[in-house]
Amino acid sequence: MMRGGSLFKAAGRNGSLFGPGKVVTVQDRGMANLKAVRNRMRSVSSISKITKAMKMVAAAKLRGVQTKQELARPFSKAMADFFKHLEDSTEGAQTPTAASGEPESKKKLIIPMTSDRGLCGGVNSSVVKEVKAMYRTETVHGDIMLVGDKGRDALTRVAAKDIVVSFKDAFKTPPTFTQVCVIAEEILSRPVDTITIVYNQFKSVISQIVKRQVVYGLSFLEENAARFDEYEFETDLDGAAAFRDLYEFQLATQLYSAMLENSTSEQAARMSAMDNATNNAKDMLGRLTLTYNRQRQAVITSELIEIISGAEALKG
Repeated sequence: MMRGGSLFKAAGRNGSLFGPGKVVTVQDRGMANLKAVRNRMRSVSSISKITKAMKMVAAAKLRGVQTKQELARPFSKAMADFFKHLEDSTEGAQTPTAASGEPESKKKLIIPMTSDRGLCGGVNSSVVKEVKAMYRTETVHGDIMLVGDKGRDALTRVAAKDIVVSFKDAFKTPPTFTQVCVIAEEILSRPVDTITIVYNQFKSVISQIVKRQVVYGLSFLEENAARFDEYEFETDLDGAAAFRDLYEFQLATQLYSAMLENSTSEQAARMSAMDNATNNAKDMLGRLTLTYNRQRQAVITSELIEIISGAEALKG
């Protein structure tokens, strides 16, 4: 209460408690709330259309890259098994292994593969977590060669001094063997004993797992090249040159397979994430529609009560 009158008299003198010359009624508040809910409904509907379109785009890209991945997987597996026979027969005597199963080495190279774009679930964070786990468990830290842009910021905070090269825009288009050869040449220019490729292996549209692919360096294989004497190569090159060419081709093949696996996992995860976002937007739109109808009914009921009350007052 105020001196000389009520609070409502003061409001009458000054125009309104909500602004000079303006009287805000219950109906005005109700209409303002309706407008806010209507704007939110329009916004959610637009987001739903965008996520649905992104899902369709990811599905189309998934079909294309999955076809390449399915064709490349058997070939890369055969190449890996061929070199694995050499590695298994020599690692016990010359390369001690750590608890993780990877060979102890002073010269290591880690290649985390992440996407160049976000909105693809946890495929990027899973690779980053795997690399961080390697840093926690291993005593010797190797250099890091980043393929993809999304893992750069997270790994820079942990191992900025170990990042030597970063390849951007590697996954904006489906990977090609020519593109992989550029990365392989950069790897071969560095003297390393082991190369660890960390990527997402595609299992299904809803399942992708992080995998470490360990490839021995050229120096280690050259020291044990005698293991290849049991094989005959039909080539005009000498044995050492043929062996080096075979290793370079094998390295590029493993990188190509890993990039295809990671690209397929990215598109599958993005399609699933956009599908979940679309469904969530539809659920939110349904709740907003129910809220809008309730508030609209409340405003209509309030106006009817005022009209009836006014009519009854005129009769009295």
